[in-house]
Amino acid sequence: MVFLNIEIFAYQKTLIVALIGAIIGQSLILIISWGKRKIDLCRKKQMIITDLNNHDKILDSLSEKYAELNNLFDKKEIDQFTTSIFHNLQLDIYQSVPKNELYSIFKKDLHVLVEIYKSIEFLKENGPYWIYKDYLEKSEQHLQEKENEPNHILLCNTELGFIDITQKNINNNLKTIKETKTKINKILR
Repeated sequence: MVFLNIEIFAYQKTLIVALIGAIIGQSLILIISWGKRKIDLCRKKQMIITDLNNHDKILDSLSEKYAELNNLFDKKEIDQFTTSIFHNLQLDIYQSVPKNELYSIFKKDLHVLVEIYKSIEFLKENGPYWIYKDYLEKSEQHLQEKENEPNHILLCNTELGFIDITQKNINNNLKTIKETKTKINKILR
């Protein structure tokens, strides 16, 4: 009868305590990891929102430069334009956040965010400086081709066509800026 009092598995209570400790430990690790991820995603979201606020202000000044350039083309005072290349339009912050994290942050608005940064990239590559430079190159090439013609006037139909095309590009870029600012405001609210 002594055999009935002996436990079959002497370490049973120890294993149960160890199993409960392991479950609690893993739960704490998961909760801490989840918390760190949430904090990291919040920090990245704030970083993108700050970047969008900065781009919104830059787009205002870019819009003013386009309007100035368009006004000079209207007045045919083209040689009075001065500008910079607008290095302020950057994609670094957007590109530094992995796409899966962008989805976790913005979910249904991710496509809007992508469109915003695609527009910013387009505007960076087609800023007032580049449009003006393209016009000047076409105009100079045309003038070189016509330099031997004594009756050629400076504002001929070809030159007016270059001005018209340039103004259409400016107006398209102004429209892109307006649409981009609307999308930025949608994300920021």
